[in-house]
Amino acid sequence: MTEADAPQILVVGSGSIGRRHVSNLVALGARVTSMDPDEARAIATDAHEFRPFDLSALDAYEGIVIAGPSNIHGSQTAAALRAGAKVLVEKPLTTDVDELDSLLRDDAGHRIMVGFNLRLHEPIRRVVEAVRSGSIGHPHIVRLWFGSWLPDWRPAVDYRTTYSAHRELGGGVLNDAIHELDLLIWLAGSGHFEVVGAIVDCVGPLEIDVEDTVVAALQHESGLVASVSLDYLSRCYRRGMEIVGDERTIRFDWARNVIELEDGTGIRSEHVDVPIAESYREEASAFLDFVTGKSSPPVDGNVAAESVRIAAAIRRAAHP
Repeated sequence: MTEADAPQILVVGSGSIGRRHVSNLVALGARVTSMDPDEARAIATDAHEFRPFDLSALDAYEGIVIAGPSNIHGSQTAAALRAGAKVLVEKPLTTDVDELDSLLRDDAGHRIMVGFNLRLHEPIRRVVEAVRSGSIGHPHIVRLWFGSWLPDWRPAVDYRTTYSAHRELGGGVLNDAIHELDLLIWLAGSGHFEVVGAIVDCVGPLEIDVEDTVVAALQHESGLVASVSLDYLSRCYRRGMEIVGDERTIRFDWARNVIELEDGTGIRSEHVDVPIAESYREEASAFLDFVTGKSSPPVDGNVAAESVRIAAAIRRAAHP
């Protein structure tokens, strides 16, 4: 695109994910402005411009990226929508299920893209396409898991100071790993899940005031059974998904970089090593296409709301 055609994008939040969005959007030719309550942090990004933090004057931007702590996603998305922009908000859409009705009223959900970049990660897309194509037969069981030692996430930063460690900032592994709930929704297609039972607790030694462990059992209205296991405690990174069909089982083990297809004759394995950074670049491209009217977002606000509702249901099931 020429500079004259390039959309004006504002990135709100200059932490690690905000800087990533800025870098990818600039590389694609967008005119990007950065804004953060910490002005020095905003200046340090590679945006073309920065501006003082002010959510009351956003009408100059065709697209706005919300990349701050999870607890303010809902309020900042609402401000961006009032300005008339199309919005890319990092996951989760909101940490407060009661905000959904106001966020999505007047068809606003179609002006929101939510940052579920794992839908753009090639190995995951291949697994979902295999399930949708019928290559494993009728799917009956889905298992999703994520585990990673929280202090290793940002080695240069004391984990106790990050948003992940604090309830008031929207932390906790259920919000951090809400990707797994979105993947469950993607795999199941239309219809709703009921949470049959759940544990949401802080069981480990971390100095945090949020849950470090989630184990949930769910059932889709189609009969599909699902389990989700999330934690901040696994010392080695573990992540993956497994779908059991009546003919085959397909599995993507992220930690081992392998897709496996198994049936009664054995297991076929294929090594896959696609950098996750590529999914963020695709996400930036999808957002610019959304802003310029070329396509709809991979996950809009209406779809993303379902993962927020499931997360709330998991908390209710764990603490009735």
